[in-house]
Formats: sequence, structure tokens, C-alpha cells
Amino acid sequence: MKLFYVLIYLSLRCYRICTQFSHKIHLKNKIKELIRTNGLGKLSKSQKAQVKVFYSKYRILNVSPLWHRYYTKSNSIFSTEYIPESLFYLRIEKKLNLQSHIAALEDKNLLSKLLTNTKQPCTILKNINGYFYVDDDLVSIEKAAEACENDKKMVVKPTIETGGGKNVILFTCSNGITSYEGFTIKKLLEKYQKDYIVQEVVEQHPSMAQLNPTSLNTLRVMTFMSENNVTVLSTIVRFGLKGSYVDNATQGGLTCGVQRDGKLNGVGYQNLTGVKYEATDFGLPLKNITLPFMEKIKHSLHQMHKSIPYFKLISWDLAIDKDENVILIEYNVSGQDLNMHQLNNGPVLGILLNELV
Repeated sequence: MKLFYVLIYLSLRCYRICTQFSHKIHLKNKIKELIRTNGLGKLSKSQKAQVKVFYSKYRILNVSPLWHRYYTKSNSIFSTEYIPESLFYLRIEKKLNLQSHIAALEDKNLLSKLLTNTKQPCTILKNINGYFYVDDDLVSIEKAAEACENDKKMVVKPTIETGGGKNVILFTCSNGITSYEGFTIKKLLEKYQKDYIVQEVVEQHPSMAQLNPTSLNTLRVMTFMSENNVTVLSTIVRFGLKGSYVDNATQGGLTCGVQRDGKLNGVGYQNLTGVKYEATDFGLPLKNITLPFMEKIKHSLHQMHKSIPYFKLISWDLAIDKDENVILIEYNVSGQDLNMHQLNNGPVLGILLNELV
């Protein structure tokens, strides 16, 4: 019996090592492709040496300077404090956030329970593990379908293992027929099988709508909770292309850094390709845009993060409604998209390296 447990332990350990190695290879290939595609030059010998010396303070002796090269040659800001994606995803995130709680607490269907005092989109119905809930009451699929019979624009999206705007559908419903490919509402709900949510579309603030009126444009804000404080590390605004109804980079959406006073950086990026943009898809210069609600966002995030102490590092996706209320769309505690922060805002996450000591 003891031998059996030893074999199980060794098998799990081998699996973790192989998985980590696979992730490292993937991320290494990713950065090489980004550098090659964008034709980025090399760092100087002096810059490489500075990176090596800096990371030696954290007992990291084999750090690759490729990510430093990518950010420096893309945004013209050299710093030793850039964090390579492999270090961030395989060590920092795992150390700062309680891994055993992630699968459950990232479920979008739990947000209203976890953050009861936080404004969120109006929920029409939830499907949790195949069960339908309307106003927190367990109902049949027929009652769930009836709840969608209204004059509202709605969005349906998965609540578990989500990301990248995948399987997000906007629709309206009248007499049992939706605007999505002529599906009946029952057929649309059955398409998602289980673990999804239907919510009213947020009517966004004009300051956000000017970026692209067809997509719900959001702010991605990364916060860090120390012993007695919550710090906003970086803020990015994400917005879709003309005609798109999602702002995710995987769907072509753009990103731009937001300064503390709400002023956008003069240059934004397509996060997946590193391509630079100086204006929205409608030609509005990014340098001319200022978002007026940054202090309100900061206050809201201080309250929200303190409610979820299982995770020291959280990336929040926030919308701003027509009345300038901060609306929580979701939060992320794994795969937090480090790249968009460092590409747009430079070396703003160096404080996290102290957590490795």
C-alpha cells in the first residue's frame, strides 16, 4: 500500500514538472514569434548585463532577456524590472493566489454572492451545473426561457473556464424567437448546455462608448493586496474594433494604458501582435481622451479586493454605466494577461518580485 502512494506521488510530481516544462516551451516560442513578427532589434550587451544583475538579487540566475527586449523595442522604455511571462504565470501567480480556490471562486455565477455590495450587470438567469435559477429560485427551463421574454438587449456567456470573448452572444427575444440566427430561446439556452449566465447589456458611459459604440469597452485593472493595503498596479482600457461587440484582444480588440488622472497614453497596442495604434478604429486620437472616473474606480477596487482575501493579485474587468457607476464584469486570478500591462504601461509590476524573496 505504501508503494502505491509513493507511485501516485511520483506520478503527480512528474505530471506537474512536464506541464510546467510544456508551458515554458510555449511561452518561449510565443516571445520569439512576437520579436520575429515585429522585426524588433536586440538589447545592448550592457542592457542584458543589467537584467542579469537585477534578477540575481531574487536568486533567479537564468532569466531570459527576450521579454525585456520585446517591451523595450516596442514601447521604447528599457527597464530591468520587466517580468517574463514564464516567471509570472508559473511562479508569481501561483505563489500569490490560493490555487485550491481558483476553480470555484472564478465562476461568474458566484460574483453576486461574493461581492454583494458591488454593482454588476442585471442578471436575467443563471445556469449552474445544469440547474436554472431566476432571482435565485430554482426553475425549469420553460420558466428560464420565459424570463428572457423581455424588451431588453441581453448577453449570454459561459461562467467557467472563460476568456477571450469566446462564446459570448448578444441577443434579443420576442415571442420565443431570438435575434441570434433565428434560434428559439430554448434552443439558444440548450446550445450552452450548462454553466452560463444571461444578463442585460450594460448601457455604457459616453466616455467609454466613444472608443467604440458597438462593444462594451472595459477597464482591466490589476490590484495587489499587501498586509494592510490594496494598491492599483496598472490600468488598461480595452475597446473593440468597428462593428465588434466584444473588446477582447483575441477578437481583434485594442488596448491602451490609462494614467492615474485618467488620461490615455498616446499609443495603444493590439495585445496579441504588439502592433501600435495612435487612434481608435473611428480615428479618435488616444492622446485626446481622458476618462473622468479613476478615483471612483480606485475606491471601488479597494473595497472589492478586501472581500476576496484568498487572492493577493487580481485583475478586474470593469465597465462604467451611463450614470458613471462602476460595474464589475468579472475578475481574473490566473492567466491575468501580464503582457498588456507591461506593453502599455512599462515596468509597473516590479513590486511583485519582492514576493519571491
